This record gives sequence, C-alpha cells and structure tokens, in this order.
Amino acid sequence: MNEKISNVLYVKVGKVSTTKLENNKRNELVSGIKKYPVSKAYLTKTGFREDEQGDLLHHGGENKALFLFSAITYKKINSYFNNSFDMTDMAYFGENLILSNICEEDICIGDILKIGQTKVQVTQARQPCWKLSANTNQKEMTKFIFDSGLTGWYAKVLEEGFICQNDEVILEKRVNPTLNIKKLNELIINPMSDESLTIEALNCKELGKAFFESLSKRYKLKEKDDQFSYYHT
Repeated sequence: MNEKISNVLYVKVGKVSTTKLENNKRNELVSGIKKYPVSKAYLTKTGFREDEQGDLLHHGGENKALFLFSAITYKKINSYFNNSFDMTDMAYFGENLILSNICEEDICIGDILKIGQTKVQVTQARQPCWKLSANTNQKEMTKFIFDSGLTGWYAKVLEEGFICQNDEVILEKRVNPTLNIKKLNELIINPMSDESLTIEALNCKELGKAFFESLSKRYKLKEKDDQFSYYHT
C-alpha cells in the first residue's frame, strides 16, 4: 500500500505528576496525562523512553504503547468548548502524537503505519475515563468524548526507533477496512446499531484486549451494562 496519509505535527512526552482537585469526588489526579512537546523521542515496545503512565492497569503496556490523536479531532473538540485547548502546548488529552489530515474515520484496527524510524499497528480506540474531565477542568469532557467518538487511538510497536516532529505517516497495510475507529466508538455505545459489525469486531484478532472485553460485555448485557459508570465520573 505505502500511502502517505499524514505528518506528525507534535510529539509529546511526560512524567507522572500529582494535581490537587477541587469540587471532585477524587482528591487528586495522579497521572502522566500532562505531556509536553519535544522535537523527537525514542519509541520502544512499551512507549516512548521519556514517557510515563500513572495507572499501568489501564494505560500503557505493549497494546497501548503509543496514543495518537488528530489535529482535526482537537479542532472539533475546541468547537464545543470555546477554543479552550491549545494543541501546541501541554497534552490535554494525554496524546503522544498529534497528526495532520486524518481522524478517527480514516484509521482502522490493524492498520500498519510507518512513522519516522518506527512501525506501529493500530489496536483500539481510546476509552475515555474521568481523568479527561479532571485534566481539562471540564466536568462533561469524558462523557462528551465518549458520546462523540472523538477519542484518538492506540497502537502497538512493531519496530522501535525515533519519531520526530514533521515525520511522514505512511499507511503500509490495511487488514480490516470496515473497522475504523469511528465505527468502533459507535459500537461501544450501542453494539446493536450494527450487530454484524459488532460480531466482526469481536472476531478481529487485531483488536486490543481492553476494548474487546468492554465491547463483549456491552454486547452481552446491552442496557444492563454499567461498566462506564465509575470511570466516566
């Protein structure tokens, strides 16, 4: 395939920090979500060397080594929140990369992307949790991201190396053309909106384990599923 689809606008990394919270059922935010721009970073099988995650149960690891976000998505979110978020500075959404020209509907599960020296494979959509609301100081942000599907996506690392600002993003292979990130986000809200596609997703070997488990539970329990009630608030 070898088709250029994007460029890396920003590379961001960050250490775990603690932020005191007010008017929140939690007292503090302990997280690596606050990442900052660098000119380049070295990507390993478990993420950038210079990067950290505060909750290793739900973030990081080989299937979520790299979190990619879209400049288009940033602009869409900003259109609902009075242009409150500057993508050129601190990562409001925990992103490692911000890409040009593409968004959730342009990326599919299993896509193999060459970015700089690296090669990565898309595993799943980001599943938003309460930390998005805490980090953006917008109470409704997590629910908004979930409902809108403006999530970004994760990838695992096939080949390690440096990623630099302005690197090209090359789509080398597409194995699941019907399972784009936008569709996955619609299915996690309502698996019955396209049951055949839900079944296809659940049978997709490239789908990340965390998303598979959430989608499987939602498909089985339907309206009785309450798995997001804790993490969204």
